[in-house]
Amino acid sequence: MPVKLHNVRKFLWLALLLCSAFAAWSWFRPYAWKVDPAARCKIVGVEVKPDHAYFWVTAHLKMNPGEEHDLRKPVLLVTASGIELEPADTTFGGTGKAGTTDIWLKFWLESRQIADSLTLRINDGELSVKHHQGVPPAPAYFVTHRW
Repeated sequence: MPVKLHNVRKFLWLALLLCSAFAAWSWFRPYAWKVDPAARCKIVGVEVKPDHAYFWVTAHLKMNPGEEHDLRKPVLLVTASGIELEPADTTFGGTGKAGTTDIWLKFWLESRQIADSLTLRINDGELSVKHHQGVPPAPAYFVTHRW
């Protein structure tokens, strides 16, 4: 059965357009669709690294334009069972003119704590870090809260 080069070319262009649309959707998709404006920031991504029976969870946050992080208010990672964890390490990024533009929060979690959903309490709001149940594949970097 002969294949016309013209038909193959159309199929390849269609495949290229579909792949490009999927890549653009994946690139511009937010971490979570509903972000609490009282948090003054949004999560960009979360990195999970195993360490024996524990996990290091690092959340990368981007500050909303014109907003400042309130250093007087505690930052807590809350598990589904209500356990509140303070960050083991906090790193701020930015410039003198722009102020703080990025925050990295690092948490030390047990296996049973990371198996549930996780919520970050920051400033006056809450952000969903992990929505699904179960221990994630690690090491991994997540760009959505559905892990």
